[in-house]
Amino acid sequence: MARIIGEIPEEMFPAEEIMYNFVRTELPDYILASMYADIRVNNTILDFDMLLFVPHMGAFILEIRGATGFIYKDGNFAYLNKNGQPSMSSAERMAKQPRNQRYILRDYLKRRFGITPLIYEFECFPYISKKALEDSKYPDYFEPEHVILSDDLESGLQFLHKLIGITVKEQKRWGLEAFEDLSDKDVHTVLYFWKTDWLDIPRPERPPAIFLSYNRNNNEISKEVQDVLEDRGIFVWRAPRDVPLGGDYLPNEMKAIEECDAFLILLSIPAQNSKEVKKEFQKALEIKKPILPIWVEDVAESEITDYYRENLTKYQYRVMPIIDIHVINEIVATVKKIKMEESD
Repeated sequence: MARIIGEIPEEMFPAEEIMYNFVRTELPDYILASMYADIRVNNTILDFDMLLFVPHMGAFILEIRGATGFIYKDGNFAYLNKNGQPSMSSAERMAKQPRNQRYILRDYLKRRFGITPLIYEFECFPYISKKALEDSKYPDYFEPEHVILSDDLESGLQFLHKLIGITVKEQKRWGLEAFEDLSDKDVHTVLYFWKTDWLDIPRPERPPAIFLSYNRNNNEISKEVQDVLEDRGIFVWRAPRDVPLGGDYLPNEMKAIEECDAFLILLSIPAQNSKEVKKEFQKALEIKKPILPIWVEDVAESEITDYYRENLTKYQYRVMPIIDIHVINEIVATVKKIKMEESD
């Protein structure tokens, strides 16, 4: 899955949610994406619906539209919304957008990272198919081959093929002399900076890190928690991934707990009956590590063991049987705050 940087948006329009879920689940992990990305230009903030950084292709600005069709009304071109009513006209829409977004982004990347990749702007219409577009009227300046349609979202491969077509067209139009290849290292640099605010790579001091304690019965949600936290700049120590080949589990786990900034425990009935989870939790208690309890299943008060009832009394907890944007963002903010306080 593509790596998403920045916080998970707590509220998205339906078309934006379609694109967010598609990018996160269908695109390969060498692609970097950011929803509602913003950059500071002079004294103002420029917002983008979504940015994609694709190694050896370039950066893509996606303007996501919720339109379901097109219409000419009173001599003007307009989008149709889900109710079949004209939405904001093209002229009104363009007036509300900052002009020359690609040039502003290119200047930002050059100043901040010293890179000048090709940058492409295109509109994305998750509700409009190619056939619907062909059957409708649209203005001369509207280029069907330069937009993303619902057909292009059928698979990650189909989407990338569309991007390749766009890049070829743009390169013929603008030439390549003034631009550089966007390398894997460049994308990693952007990712690292937007996760940590650090430009100097590598840096001796590591980003915020947590130890993730869980029972194998909760393996699926533990992996999801790991993925979304690491997408947001929180390094996660999670067995068995981070136990070296041939390594002894217990010593490696105890060392990781000592070195982490916070201890995140995913609680459930199987977890509280697990000897391994209990050993990890006891270690975190002994060294007074910040503890973040998350119940990943609804458990009645009578089902909580005496040990966890007694030892978790002073800790505020959250219930998250499935990934919850609000809880994830709270974990991220808490761990980053702990890390900042440790550095003071």
